[in-house]
Amino acid sequence: MKNVLIIEDSKIMAQILAQLLRNCIQPQTLLYANSITQAEAILEKSKLVGHTLDCIFLDLNLNAPLDGLSLLSKVKVDCPDLPVVIVTGENEMETVKTVISHKPSGYIVKPLSMKKLNQCIEKITQA
Repeated sequence: MKNVLIIEDSKIMAQILAQLLRNCIQPQTLLYANSITQAEAILEKSKLVGHTLDCIFLDLNLNAPLDGLSLLSKVKVDCPDLPVVIVTGENEMETVKTVISHKPSGYIVKPLSMKKLNQCIEKITQA
């Protein structure tokens, strides 16, 4: 995975995830968006300039509960082969079922760790 987009409204969580990714997969490009609007702009610009993303790490609750699902659905339609990993503090069974029904490539529950990230990336790269 060379080109990764982190979509996270908490700057600290984005920095933690970025550092873990640097240690884990050493991405060539690490892009960051703190809102759905900013993420959509990055995705659109990537398509226009022919810059392909290899993976998206998407916070489930950006500005409202479960609002990351709308972006996940949009990405799945526009770029069905692009892996999207949900990163969240949500671990209630109903929420997990709802998210899984949208078919993300992975689901990581905060707090983040190298072990969780490695397991998720291994699953994505084997798919």
